[in-house]
Parts: sequence; structure tokens; C-alpha cells
Amino acid sequence: MSELLRWWTAGCCSVGGSLVWTSPSGVVALGAALLGLAFLLAARPFSRSRSLEYLFSALGALLLLLALAGPIWLQEREREDPGRFVVLVDSSRSMSVEEDGAPRAAAVERILAQLGAAEVYHFADGLAPGLPTDYQGADTDLGGALAALSQRHAGERLEGVAILSDGLDRGGLRRRLLGGQGQVLPRLGGPLTVYQVGDDRARVDAAVVELHGADFAFLRAESELSVDVRVSGTQLAELPVTLTRDGQPAGRRTVRLDAEGRGTAVFPVRAMEVGRYVYEASVPLVEGDAVPANNSAQLVSRVVRERVRVLQVCGAPSWDQKFLRLFLKEDPGVDLVSFFILRTGRDMGSGYRGDELALIEFPYIQLFTDDLDSFDLVIFQNFDHAPYFERDSDTLLQNLADYVRGGKSLVMIGGDRSFDLGTYAETPLAGVLPVGLGVTGDPVNLESFQATLTEAGARHPITQLVSEPGENQQIWSKLSALDGLNLSTGASPGAAVLLAHPRLVGPDGVPLPVLAVGEYGKGRTMALMGDSSWRWFLGEASEGRGNQAYLRFWKNSMRWLAGDPEDRPVAVTTDKENYLPAEPVKILVQARNVAFSAIAGAVAFVEVDGPKGRTTHNGVAGPDGSAVVTLGAQERGAYRVSVRVTGPDGVALGAARTVFAVSARDPELEEVAPDEAFLRALAEAVGGRYVGPGSNDAPLRDVGAARRVSEREETALHRAPLLFTGIVLFWTLSWLLRRRAGLR
Repeated sequence: MSELLRWWTAGCCSVGGSLVWTSPSGVVALGAALLGLAFLLAARPFSRSRSLEYLFSALGALLLLLALAGPIWLQEREREDPGRFVVLVDSSRSMSVEEDGAPRAAAVERILAQLGAAEVYHFADGLAPGLPTDYQGADTDLGGALAALSQRHAGERLEGVAILSDGLDRGGLRRRLLGGQGQVLPRLGGPLTVYQVGDDRARVDAAVVELHGADFAFLRAESELSVDVRVSGTQLAELPVTLTRDGQPAGRRTVRLDAEGRGTAVFPVRAMEVGRYVYEASVPLVEGDAVPANNSAQLVSRVVRERVRVLQVCGAPSWDQKFLRLFLKEDPGVDLVSFFILRTGRDMGSGYRGDELALIEFPYIQLFTDDLDSFDLVIFQNFDHAPYFERDSDTLLQNLADYVRGGKSLVMIGGDRSFDLGTYAETPLAGVLPVGLGVTGDPVNLESFQATLTEAGARHPITQLVSEPGENQQIWSKLSALDGLNLSTGASPGAAVLLAHPRLVGPDGVPLPVLAVGEYGKGRTMALMGDSSWRWFLGEASEGRGNQAYLRFWKNSMRWLAGDPEDRPVAVTTDKENYLPAEPVKILVQARNVAFSAIAGAVAFVEVDGPKGRTTHNGVAGPDGSAVVTLGAQERGAYRVSVRVTGPDGVALGAARTVFAVSARDPELEEVAPDEAFLRALAEAVGGRYVGPGSNDAPLRDVGAARRVSEREETALHRAPLLFTGIVLFWTLSWLLRRRAGLR
């Protein structure tokens, strides 16, 4: 009955309300006057018998006037709403880890039911409203989610904030809080309750927590890799740990686990070649292992030279020998062994005892047999081998040639005992020199000359004294003149001439080389056809330009001669070192000649050895000398890339290799044990409450966060059905009475 009455009256006349007229009073007065005038005109002549008709007509007019006045029933009241309670739910993949046969996130619904009505958001790498559709988020950033929540509810007083998470934050907040860096949390607007989701004891998992080691190691030096492992949810006393390098076995250890299921294995490793290596540590699956993907970890380590070991052998003391030896001794990256002013067999046969001779005995047999491989670079500086290599001369020089082809470097510097003057033309060493020997006639020209930078020299790293080409050319053109030149038949096939004589030419009409470089097998050689480069030092200094040209030249030479594989004309790299399964792998092959000019049209033959065998791929270099081969590696493990490059004419240009790794290890699952320490620290940082897994503790709530809301309700009475019905009813009755009286 009350609802019907409310409908007839349009909800007016409730307790505590008031009537308000909305039409201007002048309009209402005018309407009343017009209605009164119309009533008087219509009511003539007045008779008592028609008074009831007039009454009904007047009541209808009054109701019409009431409607025209715009009456509104105004109701004002206040109500109290509870404060907002906000819940942040961690939606990262670690929340999907199974514990006791169910996903860790199954506890979220239980906690939400306990909390009651709440405004729910989920977070991983951002904040979004509602519960997550799945728990597959990446890059968990709890700090970012709290900052976004603070901005969303800025200035608002909240009843409370609850976080439902396993605490595996990857956005930096956890690291800063646990590291004692005094992280200031954003203002949340209400008390914080942190609910830990997940229990480390409810999950079976064997994991490689971390593989520790330096990003780089030194050549031939022993270093250590340590592997931290952890087993949870099962009782094991020991766990085997296996280490591989580029997919090949590198060691195995059995780790004793402590009471918490943790242990560490230490592996000594030593690399004998410069380059990149992929180390992988793995542990076997245990029964019921919840996260097989974290049973291995990988580390890519780069092996570099700590110091370049140089053997300098000089036939006689000279200014050139003095300046170069001083440069090598003062370079902290060089380990120098130097021999000069040497004994010859003639000295030993002169009748003097060994203790009566000032010169030391030259251990040439030991140096060029047993000790040769311990050096990265050999420098023959104005050295004639014949007087000193009394026995097995060809064998020792063949050892040196094999040493170069095996990947090491040789420099021969001119003088009156070098090149043809040192009788090297018919020796095995001639085959690895970048200049041709066997000059007919005088093998030396003593005229001074200004060395000319060639086109190849303008590109080559050895002769790049500055990065700007024009300035580099200008510096070379102003360097001091050299005193003379050891002659040659020209550059050897495949060699590059970086500096040339301005006037002298070889049999082919090409300017004779002053500085030439070549690559033979895996090694490199350099020939400097004179013994006066020291003038680049003193000449520049005397003119106030310093000695940087001389120092840069020899620094560049040392860097190139002892260069890493990536510095070679034929090089191969990958766009990164670690990939996920099926992620595209881009293999970049660079084809350049010994002068570092790009070789367009070069063909790269790429072999990739992985866990499932070998695949082959081909690529053709573009104008920049680069070829890109893209593949999708599906299987987890180490991959070895071997590249063989030929020129457009089919001639072999060189080879190179590198490695990369494919890991199925999801960064979100590298660590799956809930971080109770972080969650507790987070709650304590703001005076909040930590609630452990399975607990039914109530959250902190701010009862004073309830909001008083003022409500204003306006009801337009002219729309009430009762008013309209009254007008129609009274005027209808008036009309019926008028008709009964016989009037129209």
C-alpha cells in the first residue's frame, strides 16, 4: 500500500523534507490572475444551483496553478559509507608453481573470501583492476604497483591495503629493502597487511640457485666457478652437480646439503684460447620436481689476455731497439722477455771461458722449441739468425712459422741484419712474411724518405692514429722522414701494404712496402722495412707535437697482433649471448680482407652444433661485407658456431667461431621459494602486519576511514500522477454537472 501511495505522490511528503517552489513568483501571480479572470467570466450568471460545478472547476484550476508553480519536494540527509579496502594480487608466473598438488595461487580465493568486500587489483609489470585471468605475468614489480596505487588513491583515506604475494619481486624494491638502503615507500592511505602466498615446505624442488663466476677470465689462468644449489620439500643429504663448457663435460661434484637443503660446488676452470665460452651447471630432477626449468643455470664467460707475453730478439743495440724496448717495458699490458747483445758461436770458440765473457748465453733452442708457445708475440728486430742458430736452424725457423700458423704473431723489423740481409729468403719463415724476399742486387736503399699512407692504411686499425680520416692522413704526412729501407720484391699474396715508399717501386711497378701485414693460418705477421721508426718519437717531440704518434702506432700494432677473434677480418658474433627456446638467433658474419676492406658477395658457410646435432646455413655478404643468418634454436643447451668464408671467386678468406646458449629457464622461475624475509620487511617498513601462509589473521583496518556522504533528493511534484489525476477528475466532474444542467 505504501509503495502505491509513493507512486501516486511521486515519493513526496516524506519525513524531514520541505516544499520548494521553482517557478518565478511573478509568473505564478500572472497565472493566478489569468485563471481567476477566466473563472469569473465563465461563472456568469452565478447561481446557487451551480455552485458544485463551480467548486470542481475551481479545484481543477487551483491544481493546474499548483503544477505551473513548479513545486519540488526536497529531501536532504547524510549516510555513512565504509572506507575502501584495496587488495593487490601478485599475478606473476611464480604464483602458478604447484604446491601440494595445486597452484600456489589457489590460496588467493581463500584469502579474498576472508577479507570480504574489497577493491581488487592485480600486478606483475604494471597495475590493472580485477583478478588476473591467469598467473603468467613477467617482470614482477611490487614497488611500481604500490606507486601506481598511491597515485590512483592520492589524498584518500583507505580502510586498509592488503598485498597477496610470494614476495619474489624483480623490480628492485626487495633488493633495496633487504639491502638496508632505506627505501621510502609511497603513501598508501591506509594500514598495510601483507599475506604470504606459498609455503616453501609444501613444494618439492631441486634447483641451481646461481652460477657464480667472473664475466671474463684471463688466458691460461685458473679461475673458479661456484654453483649454489638448493633442495626443498624432500630429504636429501647429497646432490650431484655437473658442469659443461660449450656442451662438453668440464667437471662433476657431489654437494653435501645442509639442514636447509643448501650447498655449493666449486669448479676450477682454465681456458687456453681467447674467446667466449658457455658454462652450464645442472642438477638432476628429483621425484615430483615442481620447476624443472630451474635445474640448470648458464654463464657466458669471455676469456681475454691479462698481459701480452712478448719475446724481443735483437741482433745489435740501436736507437730503434732502445725506444721499442722502453715502450714495451712501460706498457703494463706487456710481459716482456728481451734478448740483445748476444753471444755467437764465434764468441764461444775464441778461447775464453764462459765466466770470462760479459755476454750471456743465448738459449735459442729452448726458446724456439719448449718455450715458444708461452709467448703471444715474437719480435725479430734487426736479427740475423745464422750466427746464433748454430744447430737445427731450419727446424727452429719452421717451429716459428708453425707458431704463427697456429694462431700467434710475428713482427720483423728492418736493419742491416734483417730480411734479405739476414738471409731469410730461403728459410721456412719466408712463407709467413707479408713481403717477398730474394731481391736481386743491393737489398737496401739508404736514402731518407717520407712514408706514404696507402688506401689500405687509411682503413686498417694499426695506422689509425686518430679516428678522423682527414686528420689521420695529415698526421702521417707530417711525421719525420725515415733513414732507409730494406728492399723487397713487393707485398706477398694476400698481404696488405699500410705504408709505402714515395718513389721506389717493385718489379710489378707498385710502390715498395714500408709497413705490411698479413694473416697466415690463424696467426698474424707484420713487417716494418726499416730501423728508424724511433724518429717518429723524437721528431714529433722536437717540434712540440709530443710523442703520441709513435706510441699510438705501436699500441695499435700490439692490439692488432695479439687481437681477439672478433678483431679479425673474418669474424662471427651473435646479437646476444643467451636465448629462450624458439627465440630468433641472429648470427652476424663479417667478411673483410687483410686490409679491412669489406668483401661484398663473400659466401659464409655456417655450421651450428647444438644438443640435437649439426645444422648448416649459408649467407651472402652485402656491400658492407656483412651476412646475417637467422635461425630458431629449439633445444636448451650450448651451441657452437663455426664459420668458413670464401670470396665471390671461391677462394677461402678465413674462418671464425663463437658460442651462444639457449636456456629454458624463465627469469620469473629462477627463484621460486617465497621470500618471507622481504614480506616481513615490507610490512615492518610501514608499521603493517605480516600474515604467514595458511594463517587466518584478520587484516589491519582503519575504522575511522568511513565516509559521511550527503545526499540531496529532489522530487518534481508536477510529475506526480495524483496531481494530474486530480486536475482531470475535477474538470471532468465540473463538465458532467454542466451537461446535466443542460449547458455546454
